[in-house]
Amino acid sequence: MDNPRRIGIFGGSFNPIHNGHLIVAQCFTQDLNLDVCFFVPNHISPFKSHNSELLSDSQRLELIKLSIQDNPKFSIDDYEITKQGISYTFETILYFKKKYPNDTLFLLIGQDQLIDFKKWKNWEIILNNSTLVVANRSIPFKESKTDKYLPTEYLERILFLNNPVIEISSTEIRKWIKEGKSIKYLVPKNVLSYIELNRLYY
Repeated sequence: MDNPRRIGIFGGSFNPIHNGHLIVAQCFTQDLNLDVCFFVPNHISPFKSHNSELLSDSQRLELIKLSIQDNPKFSIDDYEITKQGISYTFETILYFKKKYPNDTLFLLIGQDQLIDFKKWKNWEIILNNSTLVVANRSIPFKESKTDKYLPTEYLERILFLNNPVIEISSTEIRKWIKEGKSIKYLVPKNVLSYIELNRLYY
């Protein structure tokens, strides 16, 4: 039998994917010694169900492919897009658990998402089947605060990533494009070319 692998799951809208996503994913992969980090673009986020600026599934998939093509440890799983409907993370975790039953799953989220984690549908299933990895965002976050957001019995299922805080947001990128500002250096060069060629977000 093959040795168990360490699999990372990084979900989101990626609307568009940017260098901040890629830097955090690299830290996630490196610090957790992952064999692979899957980018899992959602179809419809339960928290952003009325996002009129959301690119099509195929466009977001293409942007991710362009972004990760030079990293052998980065991959894409289109489960949530193929499934359609609202993308619930607990269903994604169960999908990965079934697909990779002998491997260890790590789910990457931001510290702002941890604060509201108990609002996630069937959050207990997520923590019972994966290890939560929390990335730093814009403010310092102390591990000692964790018990304010989750019951004590789940605290051992949480790790904190030592990543640099990159102040880039997809919302800001979309805003800059509409305002005619350059997003050079905010996204990979080939992603920039694709956005400009197809006039995305204009």
